[in-house]
This record gives sequence, C-alpha cells and structure tokens, in this order.
Amino acid sequence: MRVSAYICFLSTLFALTFISEAKAQEQYTLQGDAIATGSNCYQLTDALPNEIGAVWYEETINLEQPFHIQFKMNFGTNSGAGGSSNPGADGMMFVMQTDGPTALGLPGEGLGFAGFSPSLGIEFDTYWNQNMGDIVADHIGIMTNGSVNHNLATSLAGPVTATSESTDIENGEDYAVEIVWDPEEQYIEVYFDCEFRLSTNVDLINDIFEGSTIVTWGFTAATGGADNVHTVCLYENATPSGDVVLCLGQTTQLIAPGDLSQSFIWEPADFLSDPNIYNPTASPISTQVYTVTYTDFCGDIQTSSVEVFVEPLEVEISANYDTINCINTSSTLLASSNFPSGVSFFWEVVDEGNIVSSIDWGAVVNEAGTYQVNASFDDGACTTEDTYTIEIDTIPFNADAGPDGVINCYEPYLVLLGGSDGENAEYIWTTSENGEFFGNSNIAQPTAIAGGIYELTVTNPINGCISSDDMLLLADFTEPEILLGEPNGVINCDNLSVSILGTEIYPDGYTSIVEWSWSEGEGALLNPTSYQPTALLPGDYLLTVTFLETGCSTVANSVVTVEEDESSFIDISSLTVPNVLTPGTSNGFNDYLTPFLKDLPEVSALSVLDVFNLKVFNRWGILVFQNNGLPLAWDGRANGSLLSPGSYIIMIDYMYLCDEVQTGSHVGPLEIIH
Repeated sequence: MRVSAYICFLSTLFALTFISEAKAQEQYTLQGDAIATGSNCYQLTDALPNEIGAVWYEETINLEQPFHIQFKMNFGTNSGAGGSSNPGADGMMFVMQTDGPTALGLPGEGLGFAGFSPSLGIEFDTYWNQNMGDIVADHIGIMTNGSVNHNLATSLAGPVTATSESTDIENGEDYAVEIVWDPEEQYIEVYFDCEFRLSTNVDLINDIFEGSTIVTWGFTAATGGADNVHTVCLYENATPSGDVVLCLGQTTQLIAPGDLSQSFIWEPADFLSDPNIYNPTASPISTQVYTVTYTDFCGDIQTSSVEVFVEPLEVEISANYDTINCINTSSTLLASSNFPSGVSFFWEVVDEGNIVSSIDWGAVVNEAGTYQVNASFDDGACTTEDTYTIEIDTIPFNADAGPDGVINCYEPYLVLLGGSDGENAEYIWTTSENGEFFGNSNIAQPTAIAGGIYELTVTNPINGCISSDDMLLLADFTEPEILLGEPNGVINCDNLSVSILGTEIYPDGYTSIVEWSWSEGEGALLNPTSYQPTALLPGDYLLTVTFLETGCSTVANSVVTVEEDESSFIDISSLTVPNVLTPGTSNGFNDYLTPFLKDLPEVSALSVLDVFNLKVFNRWGILVFQNNGLPLAWDGRANGSLLSPGSYIIMIDYMYLCDEVQTGSHVGPLEIIH
C-alpha cells in the first residue's frame, strides 16, 4: 500500500499545534544537497551522481521512552542491474546519532550514514555492493556506528529484501515505513510497505550510544556513479498528543495520529471544539480520557487515547528527617504534587532556617526553622503552597577516658577505665602512636596491649552528637628484630654438620634468649640456644628470640634452610653389574664394564664408591686382570690388550664410606664379545 505517513511518539508529551506548512518545516534542519519540496516532503538527493543529503528533526529522541515512527519514502525511478546504464543508487537511511543537526556523512555506498559514531541506522539500500555483503535485491538492514558493511559486527540485523516479494522499490512509488522502539524489552522493529521485515534486540543506550539517552534523528541519502531522486515525507500531525495536564479553566489542542485525508472521531465529544477533526481544542472541567478513532497509513482502523488531567493544584512537603542533629546535619525537603508533570517549585524560609540548595521539587536545609514551597503550573495558571517545620537536637554526653597507665611484656595489657554521664552512651576507643587493643574496643573499658595515646569518643545515640577524652599509656614493649644468618656450607660426606653464622639481633641494650628449632622435630641441633648453632641434619631451622628485660618475643619471619648434597648418604644396596662387555666397538653400548644403582639410575655408582676391587678370571680360573681398587670403569683390556672373546668370571668387592660404611661384593659371569 502506498500511503502518507506520520510520526508517533509514545512518550508523554504536551500537545503541539502545527498551523502551517512553513511552521512545520521549521522543525527540520537540512544538510548537503537536501531541499524542501513542500507538503512536509524533503528531497535528500537529485538524480545526479555523488550527491549527499540529510534532514534532521530538531526535537530529539529520548531513548528511555518508547517511540513509533511512520514516514513515507520514495526511491526514484532509475532501476535495473547488470547492463542498465543507470541502475539507480544508493538508497536512504533512518538515522539516530549524537553529532547533532549539522551532521553530514559520506556519499556513495555509505548512504550518507558513513562517518557517524556512535550511531544507529536502518538502511533501505537499492544498490548491490558485493564488498559490503549486500544481497542482489533492494534490501533493509540495521547497522551501527557509521558502517553499512553487513560482514562486520556493526551489522545488527539483515540484510533482508525490502518486500517479501523482492520488489524493485525504485519504481517511483511512495512506501510507508514504520520504526518501533521498546526500551523495556530493548528491541527495535522495522515495517516496510505495511509488512514486518526485521528486528533486533539491542541496548541502544549502553551498547550503542555509550550511556547517552538523548539522540538526534532524521534521514540520510547518497548517490555515487549511479543515482536516483530520494524523497522522505512527514506531516502536520508529526507529534501526536500524549497525556495532558491542565489547570481548571485551561484549554489544550489535541493532536491525533493517522492519515489526514481520512475521518477522525473523538469520544466523548464533551468539551471538544469539534470531535471530527484531527486537532480539536479540549476544555474539560475535570479529568477526562478522550479516545480517537482514525485510519492509519496502511488503511487500518485504529484507536488511541489521551488523558486530559484537570484538578485543583495541590502540593505537599515531606522530609527525610524531621530533626537536624549530629547524624543528620541536613534534611532534604521534597515537594510532591497531584499533577503528574509540568509543576515548578520555589522554596523560601518562613521563620529562621537556612536553605543550602534547592532544585525545583527538592531543597536541602541545615537549620531549624519553617520552610515553604510555592508550586506553580504553566507559568502561574494555577498556584498553591505548603510549609514544613524542622527541629534541632545537638546535645552530647560527656566522655572520661580515665587515668594514664603503664604496661610492659610481663604485664602486657591494661583495662582502660572509660566512662560517661549519659545513659545508654555508645563508646568508641581509637589509638595513635602505635597503640593497640585486645578484643572489642567499642566498650567503656576495653583492654589495651600497646603503649600510645588512647582517645575515647562517646556518642549520644539519640542525636549522634559526640564528645571525647584521651589518656596516655606508656610501655616498654620492644620486640626483637632479627637479621638471620646463613649456613656455612652443605651437609655431605666430608661435612657431616654445618653452622648457621651471621645472625644479628636488634636493638642493642637487651639480653637475648635464643631458641632455634628444627622443622622435623628434635635432635638436629648441637647448641640450639646459641647465636651460631650447629645443624646435623638438613631442613628448615626457625629462630625465636625473647628479650629478658621485657619478656617480648619475636619469631623470625623466615627460616634458615640447611641443604644436603644429593649424592651423599645414598643406599648402594641396589648396585648391579652388567654381564656382557663389548670392548673396543665404540658403539656406546657396553664398551666399559660400568656397575649401576638400579634404584637410583640418576646417580653414577662409580662416582660415589670409595673402593672398587675388580678381578677377572678366565674359564680355567686363571686371574687375567685385577684393578688397583679405584672406582673406574674397566675397558676390557689386560696389560694394554683386549681380552679375547669368551666367558669369564668376575669378582668385585666395593665399599662406600659416607656417614656409615656400606660394603658389598659380586661374583658372576661376564661374556666378552668383539
């Protein structure tokens, strides 16, 4: 259906009167090649190459409110594809942006939308730009941030064909378009030629417009090498009436949505100048809901209701606190009216008092007194006032922190003797200069465990007012400071013990009681009360120091770790001797007779043995080789020559002398293979 169009905001608005075409056109700002063609229609581009135009509505959109926008689009008569001399291009966009009414985007495939960020645009594209992910048919898409590329994440929905039948819309016809926004459900819908085409869920405020709620809206179009006349039309009932608030005796003009060429019926007809026009004047004497029946631009009969609120103006003051005290040092006065909107407020002091600040319906006061708010609607069409009295209570309780005192580590705490003359007083103790409490400090008599200045704050729970007193607590509560030394070596077969050297204790002037402990228990230290203890076993050693004069102790914040050589103190019971030798082959396998520790394959057996006596006998029991007892691998030679291949008997005696003596022997066959 080819129809006229309208714009309908569902947000609460006062009725606006559009008396003439010239006045209606004043609501729009034209940019680029756009021109006004009359009857609220705007030609965004002519059928010329590389044109760009925009028309912006001067009344912004509040994205926190729903809207329902209808308008008419005409895409010109140049059409076709492939071999057409002028296939028509590029299309138009409905745009919301934050650059304001002077904005102008980029021409060509950018449709005048390219260059706006943040922004949201609904494209009506009549040219196939393959690099942009377009489909061949004229199509619709929902795009963001100045991009018309459907291949990018900035494309929220589409492309879909402009009509369900893939009509070529460059046919000179007018097309009705509807845009619907629901901020609660956060979805936007697009209707074209009275058909639903596509939608998307999106948080416009936070995800697109970076927290902005107010946006400029309008239309853009562009041409490139191909061109077309692009036109959009809007009408006198561009902003239909929302609910209206009136004083007694006031009138308002109602504006209905719909096709202005069709009939309108307002019900009830009471207090209306004419119930059969789209914009009657209403003058009810009490609140009245008017319902208008009209024909929309798809030819369907619709109804819409407007409430005209008419009552005597009333105002009432409330306060978050009736009494100003030491907790609530100010009170916020709030004025509320029976009128839902449109009321202005003026605050003043009637008797004493002080207004810190005021902003329309609210005032902040910080002194006792009587305050008045004067309410006015529609520049004084009706007025009223109300008063409110604020009291004050700032009397504190007295605080007594008690006498000064002394503590040390033998008597490491003192009960502070605080008090007050007020019943149900609340106590809070604080301390400075290194003071410290044990347990709850929000009582009259807490326990102090460190020297310092202790301040008692007493609060009157009725009004929050406070008083304070302090006392001095002296202390010799010095704790040892420990600088740990280090072990002078590693425990191994040559050094069965190490000493921990270099430990220092500060400050000077105190007698230190030293106690070393081993992480594994007892028995690892020869002299655990010495500054320089001797450690017999590997592990972590912890130092605790106590000053004799004060009884204060410190445990070192780290440990001294004594390490043991991994190749020391091993068990050689798993020593194993190979029974095959292939000397002189240099193939890396069994070139030497090398015993190994089966349970400790990572340790070289010959590297830890102290004695390794090897005797080799031939098959007749004749001794053919004997080493000198050194733990060296045998290369199969005797007197400088390789023994002949064959079977031999070997006898080995070995000894390991680390910590405790370990011995062993081996008698077995050996096969020498060349």
